[in-house]
Formats: sequence, C-alpha cells, structure tokens
Amino acid sequence: MKTLTNPILLLGVYSFLVQAIFPQARLPVVTLGTSQLRRPSKLSGSGNFSQRLNHSDPSAGTFNQQYIWNTEYWGGPGSPVILYNHGESPSSLATDYLSNDTLVGLYAQALNAAMVMIEHRYWGKSSPFQVLDTQNLTHLTLNNSIHDMTYFARNVRLPFDLSGDSNAPKAPWVLVGGSYAGALSAWTSKISPGTFWAHHASSAPVQVIGNFWQYFEPIRAGMPQNCSLSFELIAEHIDDVLAGKNSTEILELKKKFLLQDLVSDADFASAISLPLGMWQSILAITLKTEHPFYQMCDTVQGVRPVEPYNPNGDDTIGEILTARSPPNLVDHTKEVVTVRALNNYAAWWNNEYFPGSCASWGYPDWNHTFSSACYDTLNTSNPQFTDLAVSNINSARPWAWLLCNEPFGWWQGGAPPEVTSLISRAVNVEYLESICHRLFPQQGTAQVNTWKIPESINLFTDGWHINTTRVLFVDGEFDPWRSASISSDFRDDGPFQSTTKQPVLIVKGGRHGYDLDAWIGERVEEIGSVQRQAVTQMVKWVQQFYDIEERHKSGWEWLKPCKRINNTSSCGGNLWK
Repeated sequence: MKTLTNPILLLGVYSFLVQAIFPQARLPVVTLGTSQLRRPSKLSGSGNFSQRLNHSDPSAGTFNQQYIWNTEYWGGPGSPVILYNHGESPSSLATDYLSNDTLVGLYAQALNAAMVMIEHRYWGKSSPFQVLDTQNLTHLTLNNSIHDMTYFARNVRLPFDLSGDSNAPKAPWVLVGGSYAGALSAWTSKISPGTFWAHHASSAPVQVIGNFWQYFEPIRAGMPQNCSLSFELIAEHIDDVLAGKNSTEILELKKKFLLQDLVSDADFASAISLPLGMWQSILAITLKTEHPFYQMCDTVQGVRPVEPYNPNGDDTIGEILTARSPPNLVDHTKEVVTVRALNNYAAWWNNEYFPGSCASWGYPDWNHTFSSACYDTLNTSNPQFTDLAVSNINSARPWAWLLCNEPFGWWQGGAPPEVTSLISRAVNVEYLESICHRLFPQQGTAQVNTWKIPESINLFTDGWHINTTRVLFVDGEFDPWRSASISSDFRDDGPFQSTTKQPVLIVKGGRHGYDLDAWIGERVEEIGSVQRQAVTQMVKWVQQFYDIEERHKSGWEWLKPCKRINNTSSCGGNLWK
C-alpha cells in the first residue's frame, strides 16, 4: 500500500489498519519523527506489575502489566516520577519516548525525575487473556484503565527505589499522555484524584461524542480550499447515486474505485472516505509535496498526475483513469467539476492508496493486491471477526471494544443536512454501531453494550466541562480530534479559556500530539514555544509539592514533610538545579 509504507509520512501503518474493523480514522497513538540522537540508555529496564483485573472486585485476581523505566535524569529517592501511558498500542512501539527527544524526557530533565512508561491493559504483554473474545474483554473498561494508573503509582516496587520513597503520594508523580491516553490523564484527575500531583493531556478528546461528524471540520479548515470543495462535490455525488437506488449506477460507481465486490453501499462509501484521515498524521516537518494527503489533493484538483501502480511493469490497472485538467467552478459547470474531481480521485485511489491495502495485513485470504475484503464489514468469516488473538496484526480489537462497549463511539460519519459534508452520509452512526454486534457476539451472559450511550461517559468524566487542578492541556489548531477536546469550537460554552489551575496551550497550525516530540520542537518554533511553556508550568507545579504549605492547602495526603534544604528534599532526592 504505497501511501502507508513510510512511517515518517504517517503515524505508521498501525494507526490506520484499524480500518478493517471500523472503516474510519483511528484515534491515533502519537509517534515520533526521525532522530539520529535517540539511543538506548544504560540506566533503564523493564518489569511486570501485579495489576488488579477488576478494581471494583479485588478478588477477581491479577495480571501482569508491563512497565519500562529510565533513570537517566533521576535525582534519587523522593524525586519526581513521570508516568507515561502510550495508550492503545503495545509499549514495544514506544520505547523512544523515554528520552529527551520527547516532552516526557524534557520534563524528566527539568525535574530530576525518573521516567516510567506503563503499557495499557489488553495490549502487548499486558493482556490478562490471549484470546480476546467477548467474555474475556469484559474487564477492559474505562474505570479499570483509570485505576490501573493510580494503583500502579501507589503500589509498584520500583527496581531503582526499593525504599518506596518514590511512590505516590510520597513523591510527586506526573501523568502524561497523548490522544486517548491524554484523555485518560485528564479523566484520572477527576475520577481518581489524590495520587498524581500533576497531569499533561495532549490532544485529549475528553468529550465522548457518538455522532462525531465534527471530526472532519478541522480537516476542512486546514486543507487546501479547492481540495475540500472537490471532496464536498464527490460526497454529494455519491449520496445522490446511492439514494437513487439504481443498482446499475451504484455498481458502476463502485467499479470506478475497484470496489465492486463490496455488497454494502455504506462499506463502499466508508472505504473511500478513509484517506481524509491521513490529515491527522501529517508531521510538522513533512514537506507537502511528500505527504500522500497533499499528493491526493493535487491529483484530485488535476495539478498532479497519478503515480501508476505497476508491479509488473505495466502503467495501468485495467481501464485506469488519469488525472484531468484542474476543476474550476468559474470556467465549468458544477456537473463537469464533479465528474473531473471524482475521476481524478478514483485514479489516485486505484493507483496509490488501494493496491495492497488489504494484503498488507498478511492474512492469506486477503493476499491479492486488489482485494477489498478488509473493507467488508458484513462477512463475519473475515479475519477481522475471527482473529481473536491479542497478538493479531494491529491489536485493534481492544480499541474496537472500548468504542463499542463503553461506548466511546466517536463515529466519524457524514455531516448533518444543514452542514456540507466532506464524506458520504451513507457513513453514519447506525452503520458503524451495527459492526459492534458482529465483532462481539453474545457469549453466555457476556455481551457488548446494548444500553449505555456515549453521554453516560461524559456524566462520569465531566467531558468538556472537566474542572480539576494542575492539568495542562495542549491541543493542535487543525487536529481533527480537537473537536472533542476542551478546546473544541463545538463546546457549548465555546473553547475552554485557559486558567492557572487548568492551563490550555494551542499549537498554531498543529495537528495531533505535536507537543510530545521535542526533536521536532527544536526545529519548529510553534511547537518548541509550547514545549518551553509546558516545562515552565510543570516545574512550577512540582516545586509546589515540596512546599509544605502548598501541599496542605491542596489537601494532599499527609505522609511525611518534604522541604528544600540545600537543593535537596528531606524526603530524599535531589531537585532540579
């Protein structure tokens, strides 16, 4: 799949292969740009923590939760600890985060802190079960995921400090996360306060939204205007054809994109909406001419020819379409512009996105270059429904469970009638929710959610109206997930205004998790400036921990007094210089 072969261009194949379960852009874990400076530290290691399977019922047993640590900047017992949760992916994909090429490392350097990364339950080496059927997934809940963090911080026996002086709340712990893990960080401050002294929530979608059509609005605002116009026309045309119920016309439309094998019209419409999700993964240092999102736009607008897919030396795929002249509403009718945009998009899809997109999973049944099976959500014999292993190709099943069962939702569908849509309205909540019951059939008394609604999560967490202390939010101006963040333009009171208790920083021109990569921050001032502000804020907050009066005013759990004496804490441990 040409558009996904370079991990620098996207957040990696991992973020988008979830399309085979839910054909939409995944809430991505945040990956880093390329750095020649990253190196394994000798002051690091890993361990397993005996975590409760069910925090509401300790008798349910335990499982091993993996964590990785680095003490390169640690000041000794009683010094701060930065706990980084990488979210919905194996921690093996994120070992680079424990270095000063990341904001986690900048925090550790400024605070003389240890860095610890904990793997989310049900991913990687931290799954209680190796078979992720409906019954075994019942312990994967938001409540358990939050309390995993607090129980770990208080009870882990850190190999580098067996005295326990570095456990929370004796020492100041800072919980850092980006994307879903950023929301977890913020939600933890509300649901389970009193363990973490401070929190960093990057690109955190704190508001759960069932019909998340707003996902596409920051994309529309940031993408080239002519390109957004082209996609609006394409979406309108697709909806007109599908609404016409003319089977011949519908089949011809599917054939145009080599998706004639898809029985479901919604599967077809959803599949060809996927490339818009590439927007969330554009790195700040990526040249526009090198990223497939902008290449797609240029081709759709007719200013860039397609790169022919020619594994056998052929320049065409059957009756391949080629890019036409630039669409122009001034010189041409709407119908002409629509047809040209549609044909150009099909040419790009057929040559540069679709080939190998299903084969890249590695399943034998999908091995054909032009297989469309991974976009088929009706065939329950497909591997996305039958591969229940925790080690499956992209670990997407636990994330799908959270979307369906909590339910997080965040279903990225077409816009309501009063808003011009970037994608077909055939992609809607009903279609996406219907996949849940095929993915997770009832097993005895265990079944996927049949009664909860996304709003129940917001009642639990306070959603857009979360109001806690020492939580730093950072959002990207053009991040699609900002629509669900505290900075959302769709928040009923408008974007949250930064306060001293709950500061908000915006990365101008930023997308998803831009603040977490310090290596890029050294090269892009809009990011570096936000990172410097974040470090200054976190240093100020952590200094307050060592002030007895400040801790007393905060109602912090009283264990033993800590104060600065010759730049050293009486809890044991050097502070920052």
